[in-house]
Amino acid sequence: MAWSAKTVHKYIQGKASWFKSQQTNQWNKYSVQIHPNDEGLVIIRDLQSEGLKNQLKKDDDGYYTTFSRPAMKEFANGRIVTFQPPEVFDKDGIPFYGQVGNGSDVTLKIEVYEHNTPGGGKAKAARWVSAKIDNLVPYTPERDLTPDQEKAAFGLKDQPAQLF
Repeated sequence: MAWSAKTVHKYIQGKASWFKSQQTNQWNKYSVQIHPNDEGLVIIRDLQSEGLKNQLKKDDDGYYTTFSRPAMKEFANGRIVTFQPPEVFDKDGIPFYGQVGNGSDVTLKIEVYEHNTPGGGKAKAARWVSAKIDNLVPYTPERDLTPDQEKAAFGLKDQPAQLF
């Protein structure tokens, strides 16, 4: 994929939740929710003032938003582009393939780009590129399963182990 001169990279730091870099969500996207630190919040608000549509929401832990990366995209001309999962690295820059627990400190790399909108015009969007796990909170199913995963897993722990 060729890089556009209008594509820029931004780095957002904060606390991650629902870190899905190895599997897609129900919309066929890799995604992560982040509660950005103060500097990250300023970056996101600046991007929103330039037309970025990612919404900031607020909960007991402060502001948060979600960044994602589609597994594939079909364009109006019929061309299909597939995207590899976001790359994830540990704090030392070594590729990381494990689960990331909610509350982990991360640095997200996003690419911000312009695209055409239906009916003409331009808009800005952000795509999750990679992440560095600055401080890993171990993944635990009791805390980190999504509601759909909890529903799917319910009762499985209570089943006896198979005897071979």
